[in-house]
Amino acid sequence: MNMSKSSSKNILITGAHGFIGQALVKSLLTTNHQLFLVSRNKSYSCPGAKIFFGDLNQPKFCQKVLQGIDIVYYLAGYKKNIAFHAKQPFDFLSGNAKPLLNFLEAVQNSQVKTLVYLSSTIVDYVNVGDNVLDGYALGKYANELALQLFAKQSKISVKIVRSAAVYGPGDDFKAQTANFIPAIIDRIAKSNKDFTIWGSGKRRIQFIFVDDLVKNLLSASSNKKKNFFVVGNPEAVTVNEVVGKVIKLFGKKLVIDHDLSRPDKITKLVSFSNVVKPKINLDKGLKRTINYYQKNNV
Repeated sequence: MNMSKSSSKNILITGAHGFIGQALVKSLLTTNHQLFLVSRNKSYSCPGAKIFFGDLNQPKFCQKVLQGIDIVYYLAGYKKNIAFHAKQPFDFLSGNAKPLLNFLEAVQNSQVKTLVYLSSTIVDYVNVGDNVLDGYALGKYANELALQLFAKQSKISVKIVRSAAVYGPGDDFKAQTANFIPAIIDRIAKSNKDFTIWGSGKRRIQFIFVDDLVKNLLSASSNKKKNFFVVGNPEAVTVNEVVGKVIKLFGKKLVIDHDLSRPDKITKLVSFSNVVKPKINLDKGLKRTINYYQKNNV
């Protein structure tokens, strides 16, 4: 993605130190754009970019980071995994909705021309009657509604990118907070004889490799025809298939059993409207992710 000096933009990325944020930053550092990053992690560093350390709940901080900005990629979010989201639903709803609403107040009085917001296909489960209140999903859902209203009132181009489950190198593999694929990788890496799958393992899931998501985020920002995108790889695989692929890549022989006392979660497959067609299938993506895991001794 080569940019001439005349097309150089000032780009702000919130949540820049996160898994997806770092992949997006890495890609944009190869361009002539000027990068401005927002992070709450004071140990975060990024040569070639200016970093603002602070809290998006603070109005003055939002006004400060938006000065002179042309494009915003809003990746900030309060997220762990479903167990946390269900146990503390209000905390995760508030932790996602309040910073965005505060940020949008500041955007109204800025020179920003385009705002790209990263959402999640998990919002499709908000109205599913499984009696699980996922505060993260509710927060994303509320933010999508807020952005639609903001776009209607503002001259700023707002792009919502609703993504399938993301995985890849740099992901969070910690047992307590990891999502499905990194959690499976970590568990299998530490298993020697057997491996237990919760439920029948027949639930089908869709994913997107982090590099493919980044390409869609970048392309969405300049798309003139649409403002809402659902991105992901259309291939749908069962939990059993993912586990089998990961075990094979580790070269292990594990006895698989199923804990049927834990019911299978509801599955909703998605029709995608990718801006850029994903190129990394699950086999390639898992291989790259496991290589990262092993190389970094996560």
